Amino acid sequence: MAYTSLLTEVYRLQSLDCTDKAVQLVSREIQSQPGCSELWYMRALCLLKLEKYKEAAHDAAKALELGANFDANLVYGKALFFLGKFLEAKKAFAEGKEKAGPELSTFNQFDQWIDWSEDRIKRIARKEAKTTCKEMNGHSDEKTEKTEESNPPAANVMPAPKIKHDWYQTETHVVITILIKNQKAEDVKVNFTEKTVSVTAPLPSGSEYSLELDVCHRINPELSSFKVVPSKIEVKMKKVDGIHWAALEGDGTEPTVKSAPGEPTKTQSVPAYPSSASRKHDWNKLEADIKAEEENEKLEGDAALNQLFQKIYGQGSDETKRAMNKSFMESGGTVLSTNWKEVATDKVDVKPPDGMEYKKWN
Repeated sequence: MAYTSLLTEVYRLQSLDCTDKAVQLVSREIQSQPGCSELWYMRALCLLKLEKYKEAAHDAAKALELGANFDANLVYGKALFFLGKFLEAKKAFAEGKEKAGPELSTFNQFDQWIDWSEDRIKRIARKEAKTTCKEMNGHSDEKTEKTEESNPPAANVMPAPKIKHDWYQTETHVVITILIKNQKAEDVKVNFTEKTVSVTAPLPSGSEYSLELDVCHRINPELSSFKVVPSKIEVKMKKVDGIHWAALEGDGTEPTVKSAPGEPTKTQSVPAYPSSASRKHDWNKLEADIKAEEENEKLEGDAALNQLFQKIYGQGSDETKRAMNKSFMESGGTVLSTNWKEVATDKVDVKPPDGMEYKKWN
């Protein structure tokens, strides 16, 4: 199978939550092309998704041995990290960062993973130091010991970004807001694909913030954008299908497309924007209330007259509308008739108000 076709099929199987079948497919290709680094990398990526970290580390190491690029370092480092081998993971990330160079390494979040690895190394060192101190002194601070035990540096738990992000949606877009202040637009990197969005930005501490999401439904990368303001980063993703998203990240369910613009399908609830707000609003009810308020509003003078004419025109028959249009246009706006029989045959004359004279502009 051609590499491009294989890659497409692997992505399809992963989207259907059939990553194990993707592994089998790539394994067959490896048997016929054992020297292809891309195949070993592809299988490592699938195994990482299946949380088979030992096998993923093996395949990523093989890919690197065959000359794979820095992407394999990232997979190798992640597999080692989740196996609790933080020193080896840090080394893999550092080598990948050096391969990628300053621009690409930022996009691939090497700095963030190096920071996380260093954090785990320090936590383990602190714990070992306390254990050594306890053995030497024959006692320990019971409160400190319990705190450490209640917060173990679990190797298989993904570290959460410290920066908060939120999201909401409109009928056409999904917007993510990331609460990082005082960023420069040129320092923020955002990458879109049909099913993913990646955001990286430098933090005041010198480390890198990164956010990687597998989004719930497809987006249009070309029509998606982002902007940086003093208080936040705003990422605006263009929906491919005009549907309401039940969640920001993918859940494996197929999208439900609207049957007509503005009308929800049977399986789709009416959206309440913004989706992340704690207080929900019935926007259809609000729209109806505004219309009722406009209709009941008491206007005066020309505004009341215009409202009356609009109501007559809007509720009138086709003949009424034709009469109003013909009389108004032919009379230069001085006559407005609703009787089609009176104005149908002859031209409507200009009838200026008393004391005024009608003149044509040259």
